[in-house]
Amino acid sequence: MNETHLLPWANLLATAFNRSPAEMQQLLTYLQPNENLVAWGAWDGKQLAAQYSCLRHRLLLPHQPNPAVVGMSINMAVHPDYRGSGLVKQVSAPVYAALQAEGGIAGVGFSNAAGVKVDRHSKGYGYRVLGQMQPTLAWIHHSPAEPCLDLTTTWPDKPFATAPDSKHVCFNITPAWIYHRYACHPFRQYQFGVWETAVSVRGIVVFRPFRRGPIAGVSLLTVYGDDPVELLTRFCATLYRSGVRFIHALSTPQSPLRTQLQKTAVCLPLPTTRTPYFLTLKPLTDTLPAALFDINNWDCSGGDIL
Repeated sequence: MNETHLLPWANLLATAFNRSPAEMQQLLTYLQPNENLVAWGAWDGKQLAAQYSCLRHRLLLPHQPNPAVVGMSINMAVHPDYRGSGLVKQVSAPVYAALQAEGGIAGVGFSNAAGVKVDRHSKGYGYRVLGQMQPTLAWIHHSPAEPCLDLTTTWPDKPFATAPDSKHVCFNITPAWIYHRYACHPFRQYQFGVWETAVSVRGIVVFRPFRRGPIAGVSLLTVYGDDPVELLTRFCATLYRSGVRFIHALSTPQSPLRTQLQKTAVCLPLPTTRTPYFLTLKPLTDTLPAALFDINNWDCSGGDIL
């Protein structure tokens, strides 16, 4: 995507998602570093009628030494004047053909309720709905004895410890990815819980405030560290001492995050949510491991949803 494409692309996204063109230009610029953005548009003269975008990402698979390339679906948009014209397949197919040519094994997405309707009813689109992301409300009912973290909006400048390998299917989350995802976002503000020593960062928690009716707390987005349980325990202790009692987390049903939270807080699975998200998968090869088709094998959290 070059400067010629940027303005019409931003205008279409602004129309589709009820945002300002300026914000959408900032977002597109933010998404493009390292050529991670793959996008295709359908044009009617100078009018961009529809577009489809995804990001190249790395997926870690159990018992596989190297991460696999996948395309994370981030948005599709059709101008109101062209809806119902079958443009979704037309603009998505070239994106996945390009990924497949690079050795990509699948498309992965997090669809809201409206997106799931497209996934389930458009055979040509090719996405399968694996299941719903599960919301959890954690109540911090006492203050653990562990020392506190530093709660800040500033990204730490020390080297990071390495997180342990996952036994689940998960995205290859690195400190560099977390930095770009959160600290560099053009208009969203995030906060960090930082566990650091004199020489390194042992872990970081990314969060933001939330309110659901009378309940106020923080939404937990990403947890990264060499000891996730200790990191979360320190995070809960810090929140408790600052007056926060609730954590909202969104994750796949068998994500270790839920188990880790249970070691420190009382966790209540929420039966409903106003904005449900579903994990979806589009195979780009006939040799995908069977584990990828079962949501219980995945470890994803709310921060994976871009």
